[in-house]
Amino acid sequence: MPVRSPVDSFAVSAIGLDEQSPFVKQLPVLGLFAVAVLISLLVPTIVVSSPTALIVASIFIVMTTGIAAILTRFNASGPILLLVPGLDFVAVGVLRFATGESASIFASLAILPVVWVAAFDGRRHIVYAFLGVVIGLVIPFALGSTLEENPNEIARGFFSALAFGLAAAVVNDLARLARDRVADVHAREQLNLVELEQASAVQQALLPKPVSGASDYAFAGVCVPSRTIGGDFFDWYEITGGMAFTVGDVMGKGIGAGIIAATVRAVVRSARNHEDLSVALARASECLESDLGDTAAFATLFHARLDASSGIVRYADAGHGLSLHVSADGTWRRLASRNLPVGIPADEPWGSAELQLQPGDALVSCSDGILDLYDGSVESLRHIAALTAEASDASQIIARIRELAVASDASADDDVTVLVVKRTAN
Repeated sequence: MPVRSPVDSFAVSAIGLDEQSPFVKQLPVLGLFAVAVLISLLVPTIVVSSPTALIVASIFIVMTTGIAAILTRFNASGPILLLVPGLDFVAVGVLRFATGESASIFASLAILPVVWVAAFDGRRHIVYAFLGVVIGLVIPFALGSTLEENPNEIARGFFSALAFGLAAAVVNDLARLARDRVADVHAREQLNLVELEQASAVQQALLPKPVSGASDYAFAGVCVPSRTIGGDFFDWYEITGGMAFTVGDVMGKGIGAGIIAATVRAVVRSARNHEDLSVALARASECLESDLGDTAAFATLFHARLDASSGIVRYADAGHGLSLHVSADGTWRRLASRNLPVGIPADEPWGSAELQLQPGDALVSCSDGILDLYDGSVESLRHIAALTAEASDASQIIARIRELAVASDASADDDVTVLVVKRTAN
């Protein structure tokens, strides 16, 4: 985890202050001002040289806080926001006059409005902060203070103003640094967003097109990714005498999983002319083991071939185990997996099995994200079987599952992918 430097921390704090509302920024000023008044009244060694000025300063700071609340209420912006710290400088000056004039200990209260003003964008605000401090130092003289008791007050005040001005310059520079970094991060985020959207568009373009070569069968599918890019995929395509179809679930999420999913899809398709289903799985596994071995990637696959004339489906399951054969009468069975996922070294070849789709039957294969739409267990597949038995066609099944996935928070944790092959009842 990267360690943030002190400069970064100060910069973030500066811009964080600038982004606060006027009322929020005014509250610390009001709080410290109230503490100063209490100290003046309770500490015997602090002289209250003008009780009237102390009351006026207290009323003035409360009114300034009210103005800050009004500006916040109306979402004010621009130079008018400088009104509040400007009035704070005046209030500090009146407080100094009321608590010992040149001997007042509360000159340091000016640091809060100094930071407030300096955090604004633009070098001119350093000058504004310096002038504000000068105003606070001059006000006691405007109210009647003299240099007789403290002839060095002018020099001391000028030096204090320079010190506050330097602090303002530092805060202003740190705020500028923070804004530049935030702008850079925002630009990178926008670029990443554009790239994600483009990758998502490519992934959507890889989804299979409507089936035209198997008129007695309906194919439908849906993939609701947990992120912009998903690691699940479904696919179907025409082969001699029927259709081939696949459902895959790559370990992981996001862009990396999406790239692997696209690779596995392409490799499985490359074996379309081989009768042996294990060839497709072996090629996918070899690709993951050799080319992507450093990523420790693996994927579960359900790959099948449909003979359109007979309704016979030959299938191979590589660690997937989430496919159902739902008969027209509503009975169903799960097609269990007896083989490891692709990408995991195995001594035994992938076996195959077959079933027959009678008129009205459906074959449903889904990713494990479907389980999270219910109680998370494999027993949840009974809900999918019931939903399949009740639906009149494949698209209706998919539409219902899509509604569940979009409405459920579970889809935020895992991709939800389902492929349905249904043979027409007639």
